[in-house]
Amino acid sequence: MKNIREVPTDRLGKVGKTDTGDTLVEFVRVMPYSLDQVWHAITDADSLASWFPGFQLEHRQGGAFNIWFGGDCNGPAHVSGIVEVYDPPNELRCGSMRWRLESTPGGCQLTFTDILRFKQDHRSDYEISNSVLAGWHFYVDRLEESLAGTVNPDDTIEYDYSQIQVPGRPVSESAPG
Repeated sequence: MKNIREVPTDRLGKVGKTDTGDTLVEFVRVMPYSLDQVWHAITDADSLASWFPGFQLEHRQGGAFNIWFGGDCNGPAHVSGIVEVYDPPNELRCGSMRWRLESTPGGCQLTFTDILRFKQDHRSDYEISNSVLAGWHFYVDRLEESLAGTVNPDDTIEYDYSQIQVPGRPVSESAPG
């Protein structure tokens, strides 16, 4: 089993703030696939089924989206809302989640962000950040595996982010130094 300390730092994601002061997590991945290939993977129902089977959306701005997180989800088990931006093949925004795609010389850069809005949650901001970082790392890895044709749900790891320092993440007195 891979240890979170073995993951290259550019794949770990980061925690930051929006212009309005909300906390967000961000993953930036450069992929050797075209904009259209990555867009297809994040919007096509059959493609989604291979890496994010609980995600359904209407392919239009103003349409509905639903996400059912399975397994040992530490956050909300179901998230739903409105597709706020549907701009093929550049941007998809569903509630607090945003997938932004840009062409690169060798393929495509994906920037994925999610704004943390679990105020009713009993966990600390530190614990919520760890959970969200681990969960989205899992899904972004699975997206890349799906594009490569190597997705195996039993082999994808959800890392323990409490074992490392993440720039911008709220701190905990018991966090590693």
